[in-house]
Parts: sequence; structure tokens; C-alpha cells
Amino acid sequence: MGSGGNVERPLLTIEHLTKVFPGQVALDDVDLTVRAGTTHALVGQNGSGKSTLIKVLAGYHQPTGDPTATIHTDAGVQTLRLGDGKAATEAGIRFVHQDLGLVDMLSAVENIAMGSGFLTRAGRRISWKAETARAAKDLADIDFDDFPVTAPVMTLAPSQRTAVALARAMRGWENGATLLVLDEPTASLPDDDVQRLFRAIRRLKERGVAILYVSHHLDEVFAIADEVTVLRDGKRIITEPIANLDKSRLIELMIGHKLITRRAGMVSQSAGARLSTVQLAGGNVRSVSLSVAPGEIVGVAGITGSGREHLVPLITGQIPSSDGDVLIDGTAISPYAPAEAIAAGCAFVTADRARLGNLPMMSVTANTTLADVKRNTSKRRLLHKAERTESTEWIAKLGTKTAGESVPIATLSGGNQQKVLFARGLRLDPTVIVLDEPTRGIDVGAKEEIHSLIEQAAAGGAAVLVASTDTDELVRVAQRVVIMRQGRVTDELVGDAITSRNIEHLQLKSETDAQEASR
Repeated sequence: MGSGGNVERPLLTIEHLTKVFPGQVALDDVDLTVRAGTTHALVGQNGSGKSTLIKVLAGYHQPTGDPTATIHTDAGVQTLRLGDGKAATEAGIRFVHQDLGLVDMLSAVENIAMGSGFLTRAGRRISWKAETARAAKDLADIDFDDFPVTAPVMTLAPSQRTAVALARAMRGWENGATLLVLDEPTASLPDDDVQRLFRAIRRLKERGVAILYVSHHLDEVFAIADEVTVLRDGKRIITEPIANLDKSRLIELMIGHKLITRRAGMVSQSAGARLSTVQLAGGNVRSVSLSVAPGEIVGVAGITGSGREHLVPLITGQIPSSDGDVLIDGTAISPYAPAEAIAAGCAFVTADRARLGNLPMMSVTANTTLADVKRNTSKRRLLHKAERTESTEWIAKLGTKTAGESVPIATLSGGNQQKVLFARGLRLDPTVIVLDEPTRGIDVGAKEEIHSLIEQAAAGGAAVLVASTDTDELVRVAQRVVIMRQGRVTDELVGDAITSRNIEHLQLKSETDAQEASR
């Protein structure tokens, strides 16, 4: 593990960090030491406390109790007040969060300058020429100089957006910045751009900067980290030099037990498949061939960046594909054509209910009938009474709790909003139902009701595909679960092999591990 600077000197020390939310201990007396000139990985399953620790460090959450934290610099040791964003900035801590925090309508030049201030001329006018040159240099310094810095960041590729956030965080290192916190920085990056990021990290280490690196991708952890801290259920389990661990041991520390897994056969392409994909590619998906039979519920699992998050949008035409085919009952669906998928018998529910699913200020009725209003029209006129009647029937059929069919959908709870989205799809009498995170953000009771709707649809002959990060959900509803890694389906679980432990284990394994396990 290469590292520069005085690697023995602690740079950040946190002791006795606790954070309690109502009914949940998110962090339980956690200690953490990050050394200068090293990359320190922070790993753990979802809910382990990683994000909470980062948010306390960034000042988003206040710690519970009285933890202590110190920053060690050449000038001496200073106390760091946790839960104070300004104190973190003054101590030289910079963050690149998973959501990046960019303003889509602004350019790379403007987004980078927002973190450090703009260069001005006489009269306090911004010197755009100087700012543009400075932004271009910032990006070139981290090996990203292949896109226009004046274009709105919403037009950039995911890797370019990540570069903008990284350049913003790194600007001003010469003014005392000491620690860079990267939270899942490679979630949307292809392999080549991951290597570019790693080169930038190594250059920073050579200058004595410390990196706190949060990731689910264990291959990356072993490639870039010097030390690793494992969190589980809010507790620090171990901090260890990465050279002392292997992947199996690290997985065991993260999950809390050894796992016996079995590798099932790959998905067969049945001639009678209701839904099938053939070498489908696009986004983070490299090549996926799978099939779902009538009455079957197939689950799709995979960590962020595995391709799981792009599979449903590709199948349903929400994002363009670069290769491969989607077939519904043997009929090929054109790429990037959601209306064609719907016409062929496909209904789908997006993972982003708030942004892509609902029209919040429109009524429950309008949101229910949105996908096909023609059935309630006559001579090109919308029959409002017929539309309301149909909506009321679906409210009763799904047990949706609402003050009425005419109220804005935004007034409903998350679970009941999700039921409206299901009604929108089910009223189409679909033969294929494709669901992306169908129960994200809803309570336990509503989740069980949604699961029952999924089972009822399959019992009626529909082919159902469910992509989810909730392993318990996949265990609950799926008859077969495929695991995605690095843009491909690499494993399949059937029958009694479908357990949360097995899914979690297979999501974390590398391609090499999977090949060895199959020998």
C-alpha cells in the first residue's frame, strides 16, 4: 500500500462518538483515528452507521453526549467541535457526498467557485475569464480535462459531475486542508474513471493529505486503502491495516458471521418467457440476459454501481440502451420508448416516487389515470365523472387511505402514494410488471400490503421483476433472485437458498471469488 507523508502521525482522532435518534442508536461509542498521508476506508452494511458518522463530522447531525475529536497538524493539536460544519471547514476537512450537492443549472465553473468564492476585478465584478481558466486547471489536476467547464452540469456525464464535486472539494488544499472525505465516490463511475480518481487520491496522499473513503465496493477498498474500519449496528468492530485482511474476513466482519452459499444455475431463456432481455446494455449495465415467466416473481439485487439501479430504467425505456434487446411476449421493444413498453403490456413503478412517479399537486384521480386517459374519453373529451368513478374503485380495491379521489396526492402518506402508483399500473391489465424499490420509504404495514399486491399480480399471470436494495423484501416476495455485479448477472438464488445472508454475501463478492466458488 503506497502512502506518503508521515503516516504514523494521527491527523483526525474521534473518541466516544454516540448518536441516538428516537428509537435507534445509530452510533454507539465509536472511536476513529485517520492518519496523515493515508487512505482510511470506512465500511459496513446499510444501517451500520457510516453515513451518520460522516454527517456528524460534516455538521449535519449533532452528536449525542460529549464525544471528543482532535485535529493534529504541524502547528499542533486543536480540538474539533463535532456537529459544527464551520468548525470542520476551518479544520481543513472537505467532503464529496454521495449526492454530490451540485446545482444542475450552473456550470462547472460556477459550482466549483461556490465552495471557495469567485475571483473579482475592479468594481467587484466576477472575472469569468480567470474563473474559467482556474476551473479548467482544477479539473486537469485530477485528470479530468475532457469536457466543457462552462456547460451546465446537468448536461454532463455522471463521471464528469463527480469530477466537478471533487475539484470543488480539493480547491484550496494549499490553504490548510488536511482531510478529504469521499462518500461512495465511484457509485456512477466506469472503471476507467475509477482509476483516474484513484490517481488523484494517490497524488493527495503524497502531499500528506488524509482520505476517509466510504464504499461498498470491496475491490476498491483493497486497491486504495491503507487501513480499514468496520462498523456494524452502530459499533466499531475493528480497525486494521488492509494488508492484514482478505475479502472473506472483511465480509465476515461486516456481516457478523461466516456464510455458506451455493451458486445456482444462470437464468434460462425460456421460449415461453413473458419478459426477457438479451445482452441488454446501457448506463451501469454491461450485458444482462434474463427471463421472467408468467406468474413468476424474480428479484434483482446488487450494491450501488452494480448495474441494478439502471436495469429497470433500461427495460422500461426510461434511459437509452446501447446494446441488446427487451422482449415482452416475444415482441421486441424499441430502446428508449416507454410508451411502446406500456402498449406491449408493461407496467412499471419508478424508484424515485417524488421526482419521477407522482405529480404532487395533481389529484389522486389524475395520478391514477395518467398512463392511459383514453379509456375515459368520448369524442376527444375527458369524461371527468367516469375518471373519478374509476379512481374511486381503485381506492377501494387497494385500500388506499385518502380524504377523497380529488385531493392532491401529496397529502397522502408515502405508502398510500405508492398504492396510487400501483393502481396506475394495474389498471392497464399488464402482462409484465417491473418494479424499482417498490417499498422504499414506507412503513412496515404499508410494505406488507404492497407485497401482497405484487403476489396477487403474479397469481393473475403477470411476470414480475423486482429490483430492490432491501434483501428482506426480496426474500419475502421472490421465487428467484439474480445478483448483479459489475454490470452483469453473476449469481442466482432459488428456493431455500434465497436468504438475506446469501444475498448480502454474493453482492459483496468479487468476480474472482465467484469463479473460485463455482470450481
